[in-house]
Amino acid sequence: MNHKFFLFLFLVVLIGCNNKKEISFETLTISTEKEINKPLVVVNVPKAIKETKVAAAINKVIKDKIISLLIFDDEVVVDNIDDAISSLNEEFLSVKEKLPGDATRWEVTIDGEVAYETDKIITIDLETYEFTGGAHGYESSILLNFDAVKGELIPNEELFASKEAFYNLAEATFRAQEKIPTDVPINDTGFMFEEEVFTLPDNIGYTKTGLRLLYNTYEVGSYADGQIEVLLPYAEVNKMLAIKGKEKE
Repeated sequence: MNHKFFLFLFLVVLIGCNNKKEISFETLTISTEKEINKPLVVVNVPKAIKETKVAAAINKVIKDKIISLLIFDDEVVVDNIDDAISSLNEEFLSVKEKLPGDATRWEVTIDGEVAYETDKIITIDLETYEFTGGAHGYESSILLNFDAVKGELIPNEELFASKEAFYNLAEATFRAQEKIPTDVPINDTGFMFEEEVFTLPDNIGYTKTGLRLLYNTYEVGSYADGQIEVLLPYAEVNKMLAIKGKEKE
């Protein structure tokens, strides 16, 4: 009986290990650095390497984000990165032909990393820079939260167990960080929230130390303000989250 029991236990453990959702990443690298008279495109982002539906779903979202950053003309429809780069090249050459005196090379760089990973959620941070002429380029961050079991992108509204409580904490923390008194409008010190109402940013993501709220340049301030970031420690915010965060030990 003992031998049968231990055999049964071994099979249960073995099956459990085989069914465990594990995602491994490598780096997808793309560079047009050596291609003269064309825009500079440099991409270094995570790529899920296991041949699973979860990995494929994550890779598709990242691919689509890269394509959206490379497409200069919103009417152009492509489904792969190479065609997106070709489209960018064509737009650059068209502008260069119309304005031969403006020879400044266009540039798109995308650097990504796995910022946070557990058996329930994976957060990928894409740091981007775009220059397509003008006085300066534009830097932005894109935070992507994935369901680690399904591979699906989690909408921001599904991150919260108690959105109202989270919203109140986020506004109080933002005001304290930016030295905005609680008894004045949110734009009193120069911010540009629509209709004088605090709003959560488009980019919210898990990190090793807390939940990151990131307002990209121009989202609520001027170019000079740059990116504005608020970090909420998990000790304060976990009770409001649908998926609790774990601090790095």
